[in-house]
Amino acid sequence: MKPLAQRLSDRKLISHGDISSAYRARDTRLDRDVFLKILHPHFAQDVDLRTRFEREARAAAKIDHPQLVRIYEVGEDPNEGPFMLLEWVEGETLAAKIKRDIKLTPAEIRRLALSLLSGLSALHANGILHRDIKPDNILLRTDGEFKLTDFSLALLSDAPKLTHHSAVVGTPAYLAPELARGKSPSERSDLFAVGVVLYESATGHNPFYADALLESLRRVREETPDWKLLEPLSAEPDLIALIKSCLEKDAEQRPTTAAEAASLLNCHANVKTVLNNGSKRQNIFIAAATLITVIVAVVLWPNQENLQTTPATSQPVTRDSTQVVQNNPATVSIDTTRKIETLPMKAQEGKPVEIKKPDSANAFLTDKPNQQTAQQPDSFELHLDTNPWAHVTLSGADLGTTPFSSPLKLKRGPHVFMLRNPAFPPILASIDLTGNAHKEIVLAEYVQHIELTVEPWGDVYLDNEHIGTTPLNRLITVLPGSHSIRITHSTLPDVSKTWQAVAGDTIKLHANLQTSELAVRTVGDNH
Repeated sequence: MKPLAQRLSDRKLISHGDISSAYRARDTRLDRDVFLKILHPHFAQDVDLRTRFEREARAAAKIDHPQLVRIYEVGEDPNEGPFMLLEWVEGETLAAKIKRDIKLTPAEIRRLALSLLSGLSALHANGILHRDIKPDNILLRTDGEFKLTDFSLALLSDAPKLTHHSAVVGTPAYLAPELARGKSPSERSDLFAVGVVLYESATGHNPFYADALLESLRRVREETPDWKLLEPLSAEPDLIALIKSCLEKDAEQRPTTAAEAASLLNCHANVKTVLNNGSKRQNIFIAAATLITVIVAVVLWPNQENLQTTPATSQPVTRDSTQVVQNNPATVSIDTTRKIETLPMKAQEGKPVEIKKPDSANAFLTDKPNQQTAQQPDSFELHLDTNPWAHVTLSGADLGTTPFSSPLKLKRGPHVFMLRNPAFPPILASIDLTGNAHKEIVLAEYVQHIELTVEPWGDVYLDNEHIGTTPLNRLITVLPGSHSIRITHSTLPDVSKTWQAVAGDTIKLHANLQTSELAVRTVGDNH
């Protein structure tokens, strides 16, 4: 087979991403335009990664579906490395259409929803998760058909190098809440992204977008979209139901499969009937509830004399704030001097409610009231949480991932925890435990965030380590202290800069390789 340089003509660079470069070219052998993707050399040098990329790309190439961009060929060029030749789609991205028209019509949104869910069904049936569904990866052909493209993350879904040095796999504003908490992707996480895309297409607004990566992840986990913005779709109740169902925070509440989600659009008339008959159903429910209440009252009334209750008492839970050690910005120093005593209640049938103190509380009490123990306890309970999630180790022991389902039982004294999240460098948290305590550590307060833009593009080296090729589509995070960045290009001069990172700060680095400039900007400064 001829090398790409001999087969393809009129090659034009479209994008230069983290994983690959993309071109439009003319295949002279088949006389058609094609979309060429070439894996970057630093990925191609990894034999295992390259082999798996080719194997999975060939598996994806076997899927022939009208709503998926067709993969024509997968191979390795002797001069350029692993590549894919894909179908060239004449048209524009959904992102470009939303930017121009702001909103799609209800008919376009319905067609978009069915196209995405149909294409996802084919991918999922072949064991492939897309993992990066967003308007930039959805193409709108000139005839009005939508096609899902860019399987880069799908084909390299578990490649460790994709999450190297603070990368977040996927686009934050389209990540499902469980992914924002560090859980594994699933078909339902793809469906959440579909919900975000449909909401954005209907309103012109992404409900979770933020300039800062961590703020975007927080919105995904905690904030609910403004459903009032969907009022223009009031004549399409099944579309609204689909969007809300896909955007459920709890993955278990979303449709199980793309096919199940699509079925919500096949009951348009039924949804309208349900809504129109709402008042009738409500009357039936009220009557049924009243009847059940009467029956329960008749059954339980004779037993009321046997019931005895004792008023419950509760004790407040006090949370301490996390303090930063100024002479070591990467370390969290926490004062845990307050104790928590919880008194759970246990009720038994036909007996008064008893209040029993757990062993941790009994350690502070004696048999005689108003008398303290002579010896203080040697261990305490630490309710540890982080924002966002983090994988926690202590003295080399793996404690798991926050949030923990139960408190940690630790000895009195200082403890140093290692907190790991792929969006952050490793952070050390030092806790001096002197009593039962609740602690939350906010990871963003201990790193600096860097937003990098490069014209036209370049390979980025942070502290002499290659972290990707622009556009990075993510923020870089570093610990406080001195750092250096260098940006290289195949034909333009290198640019570099050294700076002092400050914890909790966000800066913008803008490099123009054509003018050999690398400027530092503060957030909000667009000049």
